[in-house]
Amino acid sequence: MNDQSPHFMLGIDVGTQYIRAVALSEYLGEISVIANAEVRNNGGMSKGVITNLSGPVPALQRAMLEIDKISGKSLDNAYTSINGSHVGAVKTQGMISIMGGEAISNNDLGRIREISLAGVIPNNREALAIIPLNYTVDGQSGIRDPLGMNGMKLEMQASVVSALTPSCVNLRKLTGEAGIETDRIVPTAMAAARLVLTEQQKENGVALVDFGASTTSVAVFMDGFLQHYEVLNAGANNITNDLAIGLAVNPSIAEEIKLRYVSADFPESDRQITTKIADETVSFTKDEVNQIVRERLIDIFERVEKILKTAGYAQKLPEGLVIVGGGAMMRNLDKFVKDLLGMAVRIGTSEVKLGGVYDLVDNPKYATAVGLALMMMDDGMMLGETGHESESGGFFSIFNIFRKK
Repeated sequence: MNDQSPHFMLGIDVGTQYIRAVALSEYLGEISVIANAEVRNNGGMSKGVITNLSGPVPALQRAMLEIDKISGKSLDNAYTSINGSHVGAVKTQGMISIMGGEAISNNDLGRIREISLAGVIPNNREALAIIPLNYTVDGQSGIRDPLGMNGMKLEMQASVVSALTPSCVNLRKLTGEAGIETDRIVPTAMAAARLVLTEQQKENGVALVDFGASTTSVAVFMDGFLQHYEVLNAGANNITNDLAIGLAVNPSIAEEIKLRYVSADFPESDRQITTKIADETVSFTKDEVNQIVRERLIDIFERVEKILKTAGYAQKLPEGLVIVGGGAMMRNLDKFVKDLLGMAVRIGTSEVKLGGVYDLVDNPKYATAVGLALMMMDDGMMLGETGHESESGGFFSIFNIFRKK
């Protein structure tokens, strides 16, 4: 393919409540959003995990019809997100000998990554990424890129991110039913980080929090690399359910109340509100709603704080928390979490210059889908004019040994 031809990338975020897809184009160094779609799942998902393909398959098919219609392309390869409490990261290490003390090659780096995986990932789990944290060459540590260096012994410390194999298999089945081949499966918060975090922020220390519908994912970055990954089985839907119970309304009405009336600055007001939602008249006070929502937010973000403390990163993240996901759209959430946890907090926005119709996805709920497409570009797995895969020969990231398992 001619280097002057445009390249295309597709990210698919499979959420509990919605499937979101974003298509990007790259041409002469400029990256543009060319299409987006958001389709609600009709069941089949629970806490980020596929439980029945009959729900998300039609949703993804509708999303892809929209993407193809808007973009004018038939895109058939994508990076796809994975979520759920089964997703996590462990630390590992490996060591290899370099024959004759020759220069360390890409083959050597591949060997040590494979060795580092041995015995770390159980048979029922699939490795999604191995992220080198530190290399040591002949006893000299603190090396980030040993390629081309001479030495007799190479050691590596790394984080290995993995997920349950059945969940990965079902994701591939899902995209396959929509005519899409998943080139890589990426945890949601890792993908979102590609869009909303800079390399300097990851160097300084930051936690990316993906506040989704039924899960909250926490990815900790320090010294430039992913150090910890954990997922809570709680999200914005818990707030909706609490409101439904507390106000004695059905969840769809509770969701509408949340969207219309909730702001995380929680102004005191005993004013009675009577409104009509979906042909039903409901009455409540702002104080009632505020108390319900506040208690659940405290519960979720104190659990986020506990993750940071248990993993040893509390009070060690100068860049604080960056929140993305549908739950991040709650008004004044950043201020509330900052006051609650006593650390810097911001809602994630793009740190990447994007053109096209970016305004349509300039929203924390799209961070994962856009990040997935950007990772596809980073790995050189772009699609050509026909929408079919064409490796560009560009930079291939540390994730590539896990492509197309």
